[in-house]
Amino acid sequence: GWGGGWTGDCYHVLLYAHLQPEIVFDETIATRGLDGFRVLVMPDCDVLTETVAAKIKAFQAAGGLVVGDERTCPAVKPDIVLKVCQRTGRADADKQALQACAAELRRVLDARYQRPVETSNPDVIPYLRRSGQTDYVFLVNDHREYGQYVGQHGLVMENGLPVNATVAVRRSGGAVYDLVNSRPVAARVVEDRLGFAAALGPCDGGLYMICPEPIAAVRVEAPEQVARGTQARCLVRVVDAADRPPAAVVPVDVSVRDADGRLAEFSGVYGAANGQAEIVLDIAANDPFGIWQIDVRERASGSAARGDFRAGSPSPAPPAKGP
Repeated sequence: GWGGGWTGDCYHVLLYAHLQPEIVFDETIATRGLDGFRVLVMPDCDVLTETVAAKIKAFQAAGGLVVGDERTCPAVKPDIVLKVCQRTGRADADKQALQACAAELRRVLDARYQRPVETSNPDVIPYLRRSGQTDYVFLVNDHREYGQYVGQHGLVMENGLPVNATVAVRRSGGAVYDLVNSRPVAARVVEDRLGFAAALGPCDGGLYMICPEPIAAVRVEAPEQVARGTQARCLVRVVDAADRPPAAVVPVDVSVRDADGRLAEFSGVYGAANGQAEIVLDIAANDPFGIWQIDVRERASGSAARGDFRAGSPSPAPPAKGP
């Protein structure tokens, strides 16, 4: 449902602290335990089943950190205790209180837990995902002010504002690309973090890809000729300067046009896993014969390429003389 009350606000605290929270329920813990987690946050857990309490104790005994509040049931002794934040009805003051709680949580966690990604601004909320050796950083701009809808009552800050932030990812290097605007981003390593600047518009978001080596080109491989009524197998390849595919899923825009220049089926956006995407085109028996074109643009560096193939041929051949 909706994230009302302290439980929902505690989730906001974790986002403002630039952690990556995943919601788990009693049933989740009872069936699969807490393997794979480093920190367990327990807002409003004043009552637990015996099974769940035992699982949490085992998690804590194995080195897991438990963050509770003054309402945590006596069976569990938290390593860190959060102060419950009660909303006042003023959106700006309540947000400041939650961000202050997030800053305190970060302070006590820093000695025992390393965040994989963080930003210099608590209003820019990051989330990190990974494929192979490549990181993907999602950003959400939560910088807001009061507007004319319910802002006049102080309940909600509904107007978005632009924001700038520096993003830091815990890795020793890599090439950074803005996947929304299809361009490389300048980055540098400070200690054990790779940092780059991000500028987000009002109510905006961002998606950045960090791969080990820069992307040099995109290529399209297609057969020379395909009979109508069969399939054309085309391969899109994204490569680095050494002609090697990146260990990444690279988004690519693909436009297929038939011999009459019309946009054909299977045009769209593909994910080139490990730098490759195979596109299988069904060439119908009544499709126009002639040269078909495949235009590809990868969404990281903006590199583009074109391939073509001949579909069928006139049959029967035109007569030697005109009619």
